[in-house]
Amino acid sequence: MPADEPNQEDWGWGLPVTNRRDSYYLGLSGNADAPGTNPNEGEWRIIIEKRRSIWQRLAGRGRIAWDDEMVGLLEQILFNESSIANVHRVASE
Repeated sequence: MPADEPNQEDWGWGLPVTNRRDSYYLGLSGNADAPGTNPNEGEWRIIIEKRRSIWQRLAGRGRIAWDDEMVGLLEQILFNESSIANVHRVASE
């Protein structure tokens, strides 16, 4: 799965990714638990935006689905990482 270099945003990090023929933009941001002894503890959020052409948007096609392959792949990576806990999905409108 090809990925470009991550870019820093004021809210966290952005990462353009391609999976098969679909393009995505992953947004990653975190809120540290304070006070904490481990700087990586807290809540991390990963936002997955599926890139669509203007024509797809106008026609209502190409939306990201609950069972989208990219969502499943990221979820699998997170579940397989022993240092990550409490992984859950939140759907947006």
